[in-house]
Amino acid sequence: MNEQQYRDVLLAKAIETPASPAAGLLSQHDVRMATEKALHELRGKKSNHQRQFERLVARRADLLLQLSGQREARLLAIRKPAQRWSVWLWALPLLALALGFASEKISEPHRLSLIALPLLAILGWNVLMYVVLLVRSMMAITSSKRPHNTEDASGLNTTASVGLWWSRSSAKFKDPALSAIYQAFLQDWSPYLQRKQSRQLQALLHVCAAMLALGVIGALWVTGMFTEYRVGWESTWLNAAQMQSLVNFLTWPAQKILGMPPWSEAQMQLLQTWPAGNQQGGQQWILAYSLLLGLVVVVPRMLLALFNGLLILRLQRSLHLPLANPYFQKLMRDFSSDTTTVLVHPFSMAMNAQRQQVLQSYLQEHFGSAAHLQFAPNLEYGETSGHSGYFRNTLQDNAPSLQVLLFNLAATPEEETQGTVMAQFEATTQGPTGVWVYCAEFAERLGTSAAAQQRLQERKQLWQQCAQGHGMHVAFIDKASTAQSQSTTSEPMALNPIKQQ
Repeated sequence: MNEQQYRDVLLAKAIETPASPAAGLLSQHDVRMATEKALHELRGKKSNHQRQFERLVARRADLLLQLSGQREARLLAIRKPAQRWSVWLWALPLLALALGFASEKISEPHRLSLIALPLLAILGWNVLMYVVLLVRSMMAITSSKRPHNTEDASGLNTTASVGLWWSRSSAKFKDPALSAIYQAFLQDWSPYLQRKQSRQLQALLHVCAAMLALGVIGALWVTGMFTEYRVGWESTWLNAAQMQSLVNFLTWPAQKILGMPPWSEAQMQLLQTWPAGNQQGGQQWILAYSLLLGLVVVVPRMLLALFNGLLILRLQRSLHLPLANPYFQKLMRDFSSDTTTVLVHPFSMAMNAQRQQVLQSYLQEHFGSAAHLQFAPNLEYGETSGHSGYFRNTLQDNAPSLQVLLFNLAATPEEETQGTVMAQFEATTQGPTGVWVYCAEFAERLGTSAAAQQRLQERKQLWQQCAQGHGMHVAFIDKASTAQSQSTTSEPMALNPIKQQ
């Protein structure tokens, strides 16, 4: 995914964080609808598993942020922040160019030393930087081959502290909820931003170094248009023979590329201490000087800047989610649950909106938020006799992933009634089956006293024994436990044990 999609996903993750004061910004219904809509829009688009998952997560995040932005407009400042300083940083190369152009004016404009200190300093510094970059690259390659653990338990490379300037940038969000969202977002966003800014800084420094050298070259040529250079040299420690070797080394590229003749020892003796009336070699030395700076500084630095620029583009366009993170593990489970359909056969229970909501929450908790819940017609007492085909698949399009019998804990299980239903259900239903017992209303009616809890456990044991007597597994659906599961984004619970036929 690209940078904006990655940013949207991390921002949506921060909004959904339960510890955030803004946990109520999105309801469970909003989250479920966004998941289902993303699945509906992208269903059928062929791609590999990871890419399809990232598309679904990105679209889901976009839907959630659209809805969150309608309720809190200030979130737009986090989702798409204004770029203020990054553009102005690229004025530094122009400053480096001007500095390089002005450096030639520091010395006498009509004198050009064969061993000019600015030339040697620029060349030496850049060669040293190339060596440093080479050593760092080799160390990075070596360290990448060693096993290391730089990720925390969440699967994201988070820093111990966000940093002072992060705190300043979040100070504009006076609202505690927005500030909490922003800080949670930065914990995930800052590692990527640090990598990107590091590459941007490297590219900027390479461009500045190239512009500095270009400024020096430009100053030589512009000054040469109006001034005749006097070329010479002077040294306390070097003689003419040593100077000849050094100058031929510096002008070797020009000699090979432009076909310039090498400098002789006689020329070195003639040019020593800038003899009066001698201006020979000025044009030759400027050409050699310019070519040397171009080959050693300008071309390599621009190539390194281009390399870092390509790495930035690649980083921005090919981001991948940390799939080991519990948040994304839960999303993978939710999206994979799109093919899960549970068909419920209620026994003597009117499925009002409240009961359907409790069952839907239980389904999302154990099977994923995109799982589908379907209800068969309600079966009343006495209807099983003579209706062997009652427990049929009422889904026209596909077979359900699981079929369950739904009972109410308020009723005491009897072998002649509930046991008969279980036996008929087990004998006539194809595929995975199970028994669900609805506990919410009965537990609420009993209360929270010790005697009530004991009676509740005794009733559950009776249902457990009844279901086990028919070789079926039972799951107790409690509204309290379901509500508790909605307030966490930890790793999903295992699926209910079900009978496989």
